[in-house]
Amino acid sequence: MIGKISSGSSFGGCMSYITREKQDKLPKDKQVWRVLGSDGVRLDIGEGNWRKSVVQDMERPMLSRSEIKEPSGHISLGFSPKDGDRLTDDYMLKIAEEYMANMGITNTPYIIVRHTDKPHPHCHIMFSRVDYDGKIIKSATNRYRNKAVCLDLTRHHNLTMGTDSLSLDPEKLRGSERSKVETRQIANMVLNDRSIHDVNTFRQELKKRGVKVEVLYDKTPEQKMKTLIYKKGNHSFVASKIGKRFTPNNITKELDRRSAQAER
Repeated sequence: MIGKISSGSSFGGCMSYITREKQDKLPKDKQVWRVLGSDGVRLDIGEGNWRKSVVQDMERPMLSRSEIKEPSGHISLGFSPKDGDRLTDDYMLKIAEEYMANMGITNTPYIIVRHTDKPHPHCHIMFSRVDYDGKIIKSATNRYRNKAVCLDLTRHHNLTMGTDSLSLDPEKLRGSERSKVETRQIANMVLNDRSIHDVNTFRQELKKRGVKVEVLYDKTPEQKMKTLIYKKGNHSFVASKIGKRFTPNNITKELDRRSAQAER
């Protein structure tokens, strides 16, 4: 079991993603999501603007205090395919609720949604980082605590120890998922090369290994890098989908720091 933490300013965007709004016109048996549990939100699924009602309920605790930068909490919990037969909806919900309690994500509106579009069982938790009393849930962004909680729950429920995508065997994957994992692994290997001190060299080394990187610039006079598009085979991925480490801002920071250390 592994947990991936993210946060943002938009409940609407997260809600659209975890409930796969683009699939609304598909037959029910073709949709790849279902709600496992929730608290403090109206769930009139299928009725007009039902997602908007959920978002309004998520935002309500913030009315009692000043705004915070990233009020929308989003955590995905991933499990090994080996545990698939055991992970019924009820059991996955139980684990997700235990995870939230151990992470200190309590007394706040939330929704837990299971996805069935990947070979590994997984669910998404969206919640307000401002609780019903107007207090900020700071523990929700603590990645060290997340790792410890996942380890404890894995042992307690006798689950298979989770691994991140850098440890996956891409040969067991197909299509865009395989390309994404291979791209992440290649980019990680190249970025770990201490001899690389600039983005252009980083791109050249990736190209040698079958990954092309396109730079998109913003429209300011300085033309700063807006994002990177990683391309492998017939698949393309924006930098944030490959991993936070591989976004322009984080790559530049890491390489600049490396260059400064080399000059000392």
